[in-house]
Amino acid sequence: MDLDFFREDEYKPGYSTEDKVVIASVAGGGLIVAIGLMLFLTVSNQIGGITLLLGILAGVLPYGIVSFLKNRSVTQMENQFPDFLSDLAESKRGGMTLVRAFQSATENDYGRLNNQIGRIYNELSWGIPFPDVMERFSRRMDASAVIQESISIIIQSYRSGGDITSVIESVSDDAARLRNVIQDKNAKLQQQLFIMYVIFFLFIGITIGIYSMLGQLLGLGTTEDGAIQGLEGAIGGGGEGGAGGGPTNFCNGDIVAARPICGTSKIFGFVPDNISSGEVPLDSQYAEEYAYGRMAYYKALLFLMLMIQGVSTAAVAGQIKEGTPSAGIKHALIMLPIAFVAYVTIVGGAGI
Repeated sequence: MDLDFFREDEYKPGYSTEDKVVIASVAGGGLIVAIGLMLFLTVSNQIGGITLLLGILAGVLPYGIVSFLKNRSVTQMENQFPDFLSDLAESKRGGMTLVRAFQSATENDYGRLNNQIGRIYNELSWGIPFPDVMERFSRRMDASAVIQESISIIIQSYRSGGDITSVIESVSDDAARLRNVIQDKNAKLQQQLFIMYVIFFLFIGITIGIYSMLGQLLGLGTTEDGAIQGLEGAIGGGGEGGAGGGPTNFCNGDIVAARPICGTSKIFGFVPDNISSGEVPLDSQYAEEYAYGRMAYYKALLFLMLMIQGVSTAAVAGQIKEGTPSAGIKHALIMLPIAFVAYVTIVGGAGI
């Protein structure tokens, strides 16, 4: 079932499809976030944190999917539009009236454009003037500048008494050339899109490598000294680092800005289960001995960097390929799960 993205507020008042999705997703997501916050504060950091993330996804993901579906519908209609105009001009040149030409067009298959052609024919058959019908069609297609400009030229020609058939043919040729240009552009942009994927996957590898290096340098997850010793003296850490020298335990609660990052480690199990469940705090002697505080901080910090990079890369990919960042949702659905699984599998259990 296709969603009705193309409507006229003047004749069909109420909320649009996008408005309904935004209202429902924000309301549902807000409710889940509130529940997650209560669980985070009263039951478990891990359960509450995951619920919070689900609430954020519920508030954002539906709109992204609807935007992607709408952009895809517009693209498909623009691809079929030149063929429709060409057939319409051919019917007119064969001696048909405009109404009969549109009726003939309803018998052909123009994909997602079929519904709009049927509406145009119905309105013309009801006796509504051709310029009014086409203006209504143009308003419905406000998401497509190509179709709107083409319809505007046809309307102006009709009102000025010009040869409507020749104008439709000319507009059809221009639209076809524009379609070919867009297809060539998309083929070239596909290479850029591939490069962006390669760069992101390299970023995943680099992020994992950085943590592996930090684990060895700072002795994270072990009572043995890391490769760097006495670092707290060099940076003024005051010897609070615990095992392996290294910097201060960022997750001992003294640094307010680090608390969300340390909480992220508990949510995704980047530290032992007894710490994730809150049985053993990150500022305990046991956690200090194994440098779990520093481990939690660095694991979560790199993880958040990876997720932000994935979202940003997907948004840029959507802007390049489809002309809008919301179209990047399909790229995010590919990049983020791969990054999540790779990081959690390789880094998540390291040193635990």
